[in-house]
Amino acid sequence: MSSAEASSSVSLTHQLVLGLRSYASLRLLTQIASWAGSVYVVRHVTSHALGEYGIAFVVFSYLGTTYDGTLLEALIQRPPATTEERRAAFTLAVGVGIGLALLAAASSRLVARWAGDAAVAPLMLGIAAALVLTAFCVLPNAVLAREMAFPRLARIGAIQSVCVLVTTVSLAARGAGALARLAGLIVGAAVRMTLLNAAHWGLTRPTLRLSRALGYVRFGSILWVDNALRRWYVSLDTILLARWAGTAGLGYYSLAQQTAELPLVKASRVVNDVSLPAYAALREDPSAAAGLLVETIRTHAIFGFPLFWGLSATASVLVPVVFGTVWKSAVLPLMALAAIAPLRLIGSVETPAMTGLGRPEVLLRTKAVVVPCMTLALLAGCWFGGIDGAALAWALGFPLCYGFAFRWVLRAAGVSYGQILTVMRGPVAAAAVMGVIVGAWEHLSGVLHLPRLAVLVTAIALGALVYPAGLRVTDPPGFRLARTRTARLLGLGTA
Repeated sequence: MSSAEASSSVSLTHQLVLGLRSYASLRLLTQIASWAGSVYVVRHVTSHALGEYGIAFVVFSYLGTTYDGTLLEALIQRPPATTEERRAAFTLAVGVGIGLALLAAASSRLVARWAGDAAVAPLMLGIAAALVLTAFCVLPNAVLAREMAFPRLARIGAIQSVCVLVTTVSLAARGAGALARLAGLIVGAAVRMTLLNAAHWGLTRPTLRLSRALGYVRFGSILWVDNALRRWYVSLDTILLARWAGTAGLGYYSLAQQTAELPLVKASRVVNDVSLPAYAALREDPSAAAGLLVETIRTHAIFGFPLFWGLSATASVLVPVVFGTVWKSAVLPLMALAAIAPLRLIGSVETPAMTGLGRPEVLLRTKAVVVPCMTLALLAGCWFGGIDGAALAWALGFPLCYGFAFRWVLRAAGVSYGQILTVMRGPVAAAAVMGVIVGAWEHLSGVLHLPRLAVLVTAIALGALVYPAGLRVTDPPGFRLARTRTARLLGLGTA
């Protein structure tokens, strides 16, 4: 490697660390407040209301993949080079947004009829408004991400989270039910649109010359199909349970799903937003790109397994203490969904890696395996077991089918399964030991009739002590990496 290439690699690594630190430090503070707000909201709404919003949000997430995971990534990959290209990209994004909003509004009664709950229909109209607002975020978000302006993006995300929190909590306190979460979604989209365009003006005159945007459509079409397929199997449980379990039953499942997926979504979004432009910059350096993929998976394993397996181990105590005993039906789904969340976190590296390296077709190969496998598993699980069956379908089906499909991603990146197992076995062993010890402690505390709050606090403290000690024994380099990276992300060490 030449001195210029080495200097470029060091500079890129420095930007990645600074980006992750900016994201992590601000997201940590806002996320603590957000989690507290979510707990407050859950304790002030019924499972029925939570299920209603869950159905509407699935529609928003599905339609929103046209932006997040399609147009956004295409624009990051190749930003507009001329004014005409910029106008065409802007027109495309806004036109798609309006089309998606009309589709959401037109299908509102159909969705409500499927769920057997008329209250879902007006929520769909709010979803349509959020889709239009999101359209105006695409262009400035892509430019800032391409420029690796991560501190600015982190501040925008933090302000957005605070506004969503204030809106949702204040309306939930007034008994707004599902409308509280919907209003938070709309306010968050409006705030994000305003701040992104203030940071980098993305509004421009529309144009009828959309031919200049065809390149984004061609590249983004593969990403759209991939995201549509992914969204299908991650949303199918909600779609089926809305019909077979009703909105009240779905509410319990939604709580478990949101609790298990909130750290998953936040962690993967932070890393993916930062790593996508990095992979694009490393396209001409395959060995460096492969190294980035392995290190990202290693980081996900080191921090993901203790977090999610700890959540699974403490679910039986955490749910009644934090959300209330009325939500006890969410315990088993939470245990199962949290147990496989580390694998979903590790799997989230495929989209930025394959997109940045210019190999989006690989994503379709993985979906060709995962989609039919998970569709069958969730159909059987939801039909025979309801919310518990859906969660068990995830726990049993996803590790098998995705473990098989992930080989195409590794092959395209020039990485072997042996390399991945090497960086994962230490965190897995340490997290397994932690889970066993925490479970044993909870069993003993039940015999001793200790207060649930005391059991939860001591279980968390026990896990926080056991896992680092176990990691130090099973994976000393991983332990040192975790210690250093944690210090850096929190601003306690040098970048």
